[in-house]
Amino acid sequence: MKILLLSDIPPCKDYTAGLVLDQLCRFLPRGSIACFCVSVPELKAKISADLEWIPTQYRNRPIEAVPPFKSYSLSKSYSLSKSYSLVHWLLNFGLHYYNGIALRRLVSQAVEYGRRFGADVLWCPLEGETQIRLALPVAHSLGIPLLTEVYDPPTWMLRGNSTPSSLQAQILKMFSKVMSSSRVCATASWPMAREYHERFHVNTVSFLPSLHSSLAIDPADRMNPGNELVIGLAGQMYATEEWKALLRALDTVGWRLGKRNVRIRLLGRWPMLTSTTPLRLEWLGWHTQQNTVKLLSETDILYCPYWFDSVFETEARLSFPSKLTTYFAAGRPVLFHGPQYAAPAIFIKDNAAGLICDSNEESKILQALNTLASDEKLYGQLTHNGRAAFDKYLTLDSLRTSFAQFLQVEENYLIPVT
Repeated sequence: MKILLLSDIPPCKDYTAGLVLDQLCRFLPRGSIACFCVSVPELKAKISADLEWIPTQYRNRPIEAVPPFKSYSLSKSYSLSKSYSLVHWLLNFGLHYYNGIALRRLVSQAVEYGRRFGADVLWCPLEGETQIRLALPVAHSLGIPLLTEVYDPPTWMLRGNSTPSSLQAQILKMFSKVMSSSRVCATASWPMAREYHERFHVNTVSFLPSLHSSLAIDPADRMNPGNELVIGLAGQMYATEEWKALLRALDTVGWRLGKRNVRIRLLGRWPMLTSTTPLRLEWLGWHTQQNTVKLLSETDILYCPYWFDSVFETEARLSFPSKLTTYFAAGRPVLFHGPQYAAPAIFIKDNAAGLICDSNEESKILQALNTLASDEKLYGQLTHNGRAAFDKYLTLDSLRTSFAQFLQVEENYLIPVT
């Protein structure tokens, strides 16, 4: 088997999507994969040093959307605001068709690269408009099967790019065609796998975020001693309203629960640090997975916010946050702050692996925190159940099994977890 990976990020350790590819590519024998990476130059992401045996060609990704104008003075003028809305709509459509020229060039380059490599399978993560538009033309021109991978529903990307609704419809129609033409699609969760199988009649397999089992730390039975309660939060901050609700709740009690002062430990690149009140935050930035697990294991409660807003219902139902895997490995209880219908909430309920707070009311958030802080028996049960869920579903051994199903090869074709 010779695989052409057509991706918007190389296998690397700098970004979540890159980490997924980094893990998967380590299962492949040398000489079996080449990467054609169409990426945003600003990311400066490069393939992991010990994976440089993978031939990789980099190309710049076309701009996918015109950002909306956010001037306060303009928003106060109805006529100007309406005028800019029209201009924004026209610019997006113009960019869409202008990018068609760049995309045809990228298709030709990817096809030529794939032919030189001798690719017989195309593996394409569908992250963004460019990836969706490249997948089928490259697969058809090479005359090889298409294997797709979806981390988040495409509506997430389109909304983030402020893509006009009429253009969104075109891209979503293209996404449906790509999905229906895929031999297999790897999804971010079991609910996404079920829904996409039913909607697009495509074989699906789930790639749940996974870690090496050796990184997991023994589950704690109780909170750390002392007069402080530390809440850990890792990864990117998407659910901003839920995060703000947590901060408001802590403000109402002066950042104190029982006899303990509360501190939040943040790990990641983009914390939402805007506040008009004093905060007790420790921001440690981006760390390796091993360090992240260790730093989270030193906290008392691990916090995972998810969207309540109905605008994000699809993403909440179908996506699965990689931070949850890291949390279970860290051996501390998880507080999931989001709707009951969310994919991570269902996983937590099925495995009795965390406490769910399904409200943005300050009193409900504080009640959940106090429950974890005061009920030692529940604390230990949740950490041990979380570790059991990690061992069963979220290790690299499980991911290797799923990857073999995705490639439709015998598992012994893949390199064992080392």
